[in-house]
Amino acid sequence: MEELPFSSQLAHALVLRDVQQYEVAGPVVVVNLASSDALVGHGQSSALPTFSSTVLYGGTITGALLAVLSLETIPNAEQIARDLGWVDFYGGRPGHPVLLRSAQHTIGTVQLDPAVVLRQPGLEPGEKSFAVKANLWFSPAGTDCGIHNRHDFIEVHTQIAGLGHMQKFTSPEHATLYEDQQLSPGNTNPVPFCLEREGTFVYPWHQYRADTDCIWLALEYHLS
Repeated sequence: MEELPFSSQLAHALVLRDVQQYEVAGPVVVVNLASSDALVGHGQSSALPTFSSTVLYGGTITGALLAVLSLETIPNAEQIARDLGWVDFYGGRPGHPVLLRSAQHTIGTVQLDPAVVLRQPGLEPGEKSFAVKANLWFSPAGTDCGIHNRHDFIEVHTQIAGLGHMQKFTSPEHATLYEDQQLSPGNTNPVPFCLEREGTFVYPWHQYRADTDCIWLALEYHLS
């Protein structure tokens, strides 16, 4: 068991490695970071697939690589995040949203087959090595965090506090919204929505949107 460096009163964050029947005291968000299914339950276990999460109030978890984060609603989260030294992504520039980011931590390395995890037809199957990096983000209620389409890694988001969305667009204009994946505490957007092309990853225009004050976990898988 390892406490992540960005763990705080906003979200206590642990990583579990190669655990068998680890006892959970909840409520906590459990995220499967590995390429194999984890198992969660109480007496009767069920699968927790790669890139998925759930909220547990008790029971046990078994898995190769798991993140476990406290599930709480913290008043004054923005001020606490600033006091903790979270970076303002846009630098507080006028006209830009409030988007605060914790320090990032490299959790470890996993073997993933992009053809499987990206559900991408026609991609040559084969496992590749990925470095797993994680950090937390905060935005206040009503924030559009910025439409973009550039990442050189596979990314998924897990909601920790508040109600948010992952949204897709056909251009960098809000009026071109075509898909809205809603996130409540404990949800992860279901499938990474990038394609692998010639050693990098291609995304549609997309953004995170916060309906309420939100904290979410960003997981990045970088080709090693």
